[in-house]
Amino acid sequence: MRNVWGYRFLLALAVPLLVATAIFAFFIQDGSQTNKRTTVQYFVNYTASVATVQADEGWRVDAGVTVATARIALDDGRALFIPSETPGEIECVEFTTPNACVLVAELLGDAAVWFALTPAAGKTPLVRLPLSPIVDMLEGGDYAVLKNNWIIPLATPTKRDCETATVSLREFIDKYGDAMDVSLNLVSDEIDIVRCQE
Repeated sequence: MRNVWGYRFLLALAVPLLVATAIFAFFIQDGSQTNKRTTVQYFVNYTASVATVQADEGWRVDAGVTVATARIALDDGRALFIPSETPGEIECVEFTTPNACVLVAELLGDAAVWFALTPAAGKTPLVRLPLSPIVDMLEGGDYAVLKNNWIIPLATPTKRDCETATVSLREFIDKYGDAMDVSLNLVSDEIDIVRCQE
Protein backbone atom coordinates (compact mmCIF):
# COMPACT_ATOMS: atom_id res chain seq x y z
CA MET A 1 0.00 0.00 0.00
CA ARG A 2 2.82 2.35 0.83
CA ASN A 3 4.52 1.67 -2.54
CA VAL A 4 1.33 2.56 -4.44
CA TRP A 5 0.98 5.78 -2.43
CA GLY A 6 4.65 6.59 -3.09
CA TYR A 7 4.23 6.13 -6.85
CA ARG A 8 1.12 8.29 -6.89
CA PHE A 9 2.91 11.00 -4.96
CA LEU A 10 5.85 10.98 -7.37
CA LEU A 11 3.48 10.98 -10.35
CA ALA A 12 1.58 13.93 -8.88
CA LEU A 13 4.85 15.85 -8.68
CA ALA A 14 6.18 14.75 -12.09
CA VAL A 15 3.13 15.58 -14.22
CA PRO A 16 2.98 19.34 -13.39
CA LEU A 17 6.75 19.54 -13.77
CA LEU A 18 6.61 17.95 -17.24
CA VAL A 19 3.74 20.25 -18.29
CA ALA A 20 5.63 23.32 -17.05
CA THR A 21 8.76 22.21 -18.93
CA ALA A 22 6.78 21.69 -22.16
CA ILE A 23 5.16 25.13 -21.89
CA PHE A 24 8.53 26.77 -21.19
CA ALA A 25 10.13 25.02 -24.19
CA PHE A 26 7.23 26.08 -26.43
CA PHE A 27 7.59 29.75 -25.51
CA ILE A 28 11.38 29.70 -25.85
CA GLN A 29 11.06 28.14 -29.34
CA ASP A 30 8.29 30.56 -30.33
CA GLY A 31 10.39 33.50 -29.14
CA SER A 32 13.40 32.39 -31.16
CA GLN A 33 11.23 32.03 -34.28
CA THR A 34 9.81 35.51 -33.69
CA ASN A 35 13.34 36.92 -33.50
CA LYS A 36 14.21 35.21 -36.78
CA ARG A 37 11.11 36.65 -38.44
CA THR A 38 12.01 40.20 -37.41
CA THR A 39 15.29 40.10 -39.34
CA VAL A 40 14.47 41.98 -42.54
CA GLN A 41 16.55 41.38 -45.65
CA TYR A 42 16.56 43.70 -48.65
CA PHE A 43 17.02 42.46 -52.23
CA VAL A 44 19.03 45.15 -53.99
CA ASN A 45 18.18 45.32 -57.69
CA TYR A 46 19.22 48.89 -58.50
CA THR A 47 22.26 51.05 -57.74
CA ALA A 48 23.32 54.45 -59.08
CA SER A 49 25.44 57.44 -58.21
CA VAL A 50 23.36 60.38 -56.97
CA ALA A 51 23.50 63.69 -58.84
CA THR A 52 21.31 65.67 -56.42
CA VAL A 53 18.63 65.21 -53.79
CA GLN A 54 15.69 67.61 -53.56
CA ALA A 55 14.15 66.91 -50.17
CA ASP A 56 11.41 68.44 -48.08
CA GLU A 57 12.55 70.20 -44.95
CA GLY A 58 13.18 67.66 -42.22
CA TRP A 59 13.46 64.71 -44.59
CA ARG A 60 14.94 61.86 -42.59
CA VAL A 61 14.47 58.25 -41.58
CA ASP A 62 12.70 57.71 -38.28
CA ALA A 63 11.97 54.20 -36.94
CA GLY A 64 13.10 52.73 -40.27
CA VAL A 65 10.83 54.81 -42.56
CA THR A 66 11.10 58.23 -44.16
CA VAL A 67 9.53 61.36 -42.77
CA ALA A 68 8.54 63.80 -45.58
CA THR A 69 9.40 63.26 -49.27
CA ALA A 70 12.36 63.58 -51.61
CA ARG A 71 13.23 63.40 -55.30
CA ILE A 72 16.58 61.84 -56.13
CA ALA A 73 18.22 62.65 -59.48
CA LEU A 74 20.62 59.90 -60.55
CA ASP A 75 23.64 59.89 -62.85
CA ASP A 76 21.94 57.56 -65.34
CA GLY A 77 19.26 60.20 -66.01
CA ARG A 78 16.64 58.53 -63.87
CA ALA A 79 14.74 60.34 -61.11
CA LEU A 80 13.32 58.48 -58.14
CA PHE A 81 10.55 59.88 -55.95
CA ILE A 82 10.68 58.74 -52.32
CA PRO A 83 7.31 59.23 -50.62
CA SER A 84 6.85 59.56 -46.90
CA GLU A 85 6.93 56.30 -44.91
CA THR A 86 9.22 54.52 -47.37
CA PRO A 87 11.51 52.02 -45.59
CA GLY A 88 15.11 53.12 -45.89
CA GLU A 89 18.47 54.22 -44.54
CA ILE A 90 20.15 57.61 -44.95
CA GLU A 91 23.87 57.50 -44.21
CA CYS A 92 24.88 60.20 -46.71
CA VAL A 93 23.56 63.77 -46.40
CA GLU A 94 25.70 65.53 -49.05
CA PHE A 95 22.55 66.23 -51.04
CA THR A 96 23.89 69.09 -53.17
CA THR A 97 27.30 67.62 -54.00
CA PRO A 98 27.11 65.55 -57.21
CA ASN A 99 28.23 61.93 -56.84
CA ALA A 100 28.84 62.22 -53.10
CA CYS A 101 26.17 59.60 -52.40
CA VAL A 102 25.20 56.28 -53.91
CA LEU A 103 21.64 55.02 -54.03
CA VAL A 104 21.14 51.33 -53.28
CA ALA A 105 17.52 50.23 -53.66
CA GLU A 106 14.98 47.51 -54.06
CA LEU A 107 12.64 48.77 -56.78
CA LEU A 108 9.28 47.50 -57.91
CA GLY A 109 8.79 49.20 -61.26
CA ASP A 110 9.49 52.88 -60.59
CA ALA A 111 8.68 52.67 -56.88
CA ALA A 112 11.20 52.12 -54.10
CA VAL A 113 10.24 49.24 -51.83
CA TRP A 114 13.34 50.10 -49.78
CA PHE A 115 16.37 52.33 -50.33
CA ALA A 116 19.67 53.37 -48.78
CA LEU A 117 21.74 56.49 -49.41
CA THR A 118 25.33 55.62 -48.62
CA PRO A 119 28.49 57.73 -49.03
CA ALA A 120 30.48 57.18 -52.22
CA ALA A 121 33.87 55.78 -51.26
CA GLY A 122 36.95 54.06 -52.57
CA LYS A 123 39.36 54.95 -55.35
CA THR A 124 36.70 54.84 -58.08
CA PRO A 125 33.49 56.11 -56.42
CA LEU A 126 31.57 56.43 -59.70
CA VAL A 127 32.25 52.81 -60.60
CA ARG A 128 32.58 50.88 -57.34
CA LEU A 129 31.06 50.89 -53.87
CA PRO A 130 32.65 49.13 -50.88
CA LEU A 131 30.16 46.91 -49.04
CA SER A 132 29.80 44.95 -45.82
CA PRO A 133 31.33 41.45 -45.70
CA ILE A 134 29.44 38.53 -47.23
CA VAL A 135 28.06 36.12 -44.63
CA ASP A 136 26.08 33.73 -46.84
CA MET A 137 24.85 33.00 -50.36
CA LEU A 138 21.40 32.26 -51.80
CA GLU A 139 19.98 30.63 -54.92
CA GLY A 140 23.00 28.42 -55.52
CA GLY A 141 25.46 31.30 -55.29
CA ASP A 142 23.55 33.81 -57.43
CA TYR A 143 23.09 36.24 -54.51
CA ALA A 144 25.29 37.38 -51.64
CA VAL A 145 23.85 37.99 -48.18
CA LEU A 146 25.78 40.81 -46.54
CA LYS A 147 26.39 41.34 -42.85
CA ASN A 148 23.99 44.33 -42.93
CA ASN A 149 21.21 42.09 -44.41
CA TRP A 150 21.43 43.47 -47.94
CA ILE A 151 21.07 40.79 -50.63
CA ILE A 152 22.97 41.63 -53.83
CA PRO A 153 23.54 39.69 -57.07
CA LEU A 154 26.90 37.99 -57.50
CA ALA A 155 28.78 38.08 -60.79
CA THR A 156 29.59 34.77 -62.46
CA PRO A 157 32.35 34.25 -61.64
CA THR A 158 33.10 36.48 -58.65
CA LYS A 159 36.84 37.14 -58.54
CA ARG A 160 38.58 36.16 -55.30
CA ASP A 161 41.68 38.34 -54.86
CA CYS A 162 43.93 36.81 -52.24
CA GLU A 163 47.45 35.38 -52.01
CA THR A 164 46.05 32.27 -50.33
CA ALA A 165 44.00 30.30 -52.82
CA THR A 166 40.48 29.10 -52.07
CA VAL A 167 38.57 26.56 -54.15
CA SER A 168 35.24 28.42 -54.02
CA LEU A 169 33.55 31.59 -52.88
CA ARG A 170 31.89 29.56 -50.11
CA GLU A 171 35.31 28.57 -48.77
CA PHE A 172 36.47 32.19 -49.06
CA ILE A 173 33.46 33.40 -47.00
CA ASP A 174 33.94 30.70 -44.36
CA LYS A 175 37.67 31.35 -44.12
CA TYR A 176 37.80 35.14 -43.97
CA GLY A 177 34.50 36.18 -42.38
CA ASP A 178 34.72 39.91 -41.56
CA ALA A 179 38.29 40.08 -42.88
CA MET A 180 37.23 40.71 -46.47
CA ASP A 181 36.68 43.71 -48.72
CA VAL A 182 33.62 43.44 -50.94
CA SER A 183 33.20 45.59 -54.04
CA LEU A 184 29.94 46.36 -55.85
CA ASN A 185 30.21 47.17 -59.55
CA LEU A 186 27.85 50.15 -60.04
CA VAL A 187 27.66 49.50 -63.78
CA SER A 188 26.51 45.88 -63.61
CA ASP A 189 24.84 46.14 -60.16
CA GLU A 190 26.74 43.01 -59.08
CA ILE A 191 29.45 42.07 -56.63
CA ASP A 192 32.22 41.02 -58.96
CA ILE A 193 35.28 41.01 -56.68
CA VAL A 194 36.14 40.17 -53.09
CA ARG A 195 39.53 40.68 -51.45
CA CYS A 196 40.90 39.11 -48.30
CA GLN A 197 42.56 41.22 -45.62
CA GLU A 198 45.75 39.23 -45.03
